[in-house]
Amino acid sequence: MEKKLNTYTNGNHKVTIYSDGTKIKETIDPKADHFTYDFPENFDIKITDQCDGGCVYCHENSTVNGKHGDLKALEPMIATLHAGTECAVGGGNALAHPDLVWFLERLKEQGVIANITINQRHLRPYKDLICKIVGEGLVHGIGISLTDASNKEDFAFIDTLGNNVVIHTIAGILSEKDVSPLMGRKILILGYKDLRRGHALLEKKSDEIKANIKWLQSLLVRIGSTNINPFKVISFDCLGIEQLNPKEMLDISDARYETLFQGSDTDVKDADGNISCATMYIDVPNMQVARMSTAALDKRYPFTGKENIHDLLQITTQGW
Repeated sequence: MEKKLNTYTNGNHKVTIYSDGTKIKETIDPKADHFTYDFPENFDIKITDQCDGGCVYCHENSTVNGKHGDLKALEPMIATLHAGTECAVGGGNALAHPDLVWFLERLKEQGVIANITINQRHLRPYKDLICKIVGEGLVHGIGISLTDASNKEDFAFIDTLGNNVVIHTIAGILSEKDVSPLMGRKILILGYKDLRRGHALLEKKSDEIKANIKWLQSLLVRIGSTNINPFKVISFDCLGIEQLNPKEMLDISDARYETLFQGSDTDVKDADGNISCATMYIDVPNMQVARMSTAALDKRYPFTGKENIHDLLQITTQGW
């Protein structure tokens, strides 16, 4: 049986989260038909814009000259984080940040469940650091941004990192040749982000990207019609859901979908003015918060690091 990591109350509901990532949410009032939030259930945090990966579809436009965020300036905010909250740490290349270990240790002290996204290209150069943060329990889940599905050496190392590794793929970039090496693995399909370098690539290779999305939809239809899933787990972010419509493609019933869907990034407040969104995005290099990493520039808001997490979530709901 999976270990229970935390049970806590947030808004009008109780959340229980387990070591394999399973999350159970139950409204306190059984008559309630939606969830409300006092603080984010999970949040994405970009800690650096520095990266030497050079991914042509990078929507963050990270470069070797990108700057690191001042993580220690966030100490007042970190002190307001709630135990059981999930934090997805990324970049840029988060492993390159000189204060990464300090930051992960502070999150652990707060009882925050930290996960990290690592570009596949950085597995071998940062092998010792990865083993350290995994071995010391500083991260619970690892997302590997796929760049080469055929690299057996990388996947041999990935297999040493435990059961909570998810391969991150992108709709429009993932292609048929990648399926075989990913069989039996947990995968997350992210929507294609038409932003910064992602926008430039879409203009240049629109036909190829659209063809890959069409192929991916046909794969989902095949999985749905045969009930044979080549992957151990398949999941989607909100943009991936918007672009691929997995409910229809996988032939998921309304009742089943209600238990699986975690909520939209853009369903911000209910009719009574209560916050009804579970997530937010923190950009530390630029000291901005937003609903999501793809938010328009006029929907990104400055912060100082001294605010509490409740207020930051409230700030991100402006303009929606």
